[in-house]
Amino acid sequence: MSDYFLVSLSNRENLELCVKYNLAGFTNSTNGLWTFFDIEVGDYISFLYGARVRNLYRVAKKVAYKSAEKLPPWPPITFRSKRTYYFPFRLFLKLERV
Repeated sequence: MSDYFLVSLSNRENLELCVKYNLAGFTNSTNGLWTFFDIEVGDYISFLYGARVRNLYRVAKKVAYKSAEKLPPWPPITFRSKRTYYFPFRLFLKLERV
């Protein structure tokens, strides 16, 4: 049985990258890792941005990269704490419905 997930995005640029590449990326944080492990191939996801749900995708493939510091399409994010996050956990998606 497949599960359904809403992936919340922090800004329009990230939404546009996810939609353009049919890709969801999660940071090298504990939360990013848990989310990556929770979502399985065959599950469904939609993107949540600006209080609107966008598109329906089926997860086609999961990949965790060792060196994601310069891996497109998302640039690294550095917070005031000086902690930098990358997006090594990737879900490759198949668009099911707009």
